[in-house]
Amino acid sequence: MKLFRNYLNKMTQPTNTSYQSNNEEVVDEEYTFDVVGESFQRDHLVQLIKKYKSIETGELYTTATLKLEPENAFDQTAVMVIIDDLQVGYVPKSQSGMMTDYIKSKGGNTLQVPARVGWDTDSPQPLVGVRLKIEGF
Repeated sequence: MKLFRNYLNKMTQPTNTSYQSNNEEVVDEEYTFDVVGESFQRDHLVQLIKKYKSIETGELYTTATLKLEPENAFDQTAVMVIIDDLQVGYVPKSQSGMMTDYIKSKGGNTLQVPARVGWDTDSPQPLVGVRLKIEGF
């Protein structure tokens, strides 16, 4: 896990760069909410990277759907993270209860948020991480 955290920190080192996407400026430092369990969803993440032809860029900006999963046997407040109908991870269990309340306060069982998928382009088998931008959480 420490390696993964170091990798994510490397991805989001402060820079003066940002890019335009859909006429909206994106700043990496705004993507601060870590998703967990991505290693179990590696095939899905690789599918997304290939679909958007982002292999060489090392990052993909998109929209994630947070979906309540009350039937989860391990955590009744589990919140699944989905991108393009593919599960890519979960909200950490330590924050799932608060996130469940937050999503319900928005009036539903799902919530769409900006997402950043990142990986090390120098590695032949890179870790793939997902971070979210969640306003007001």
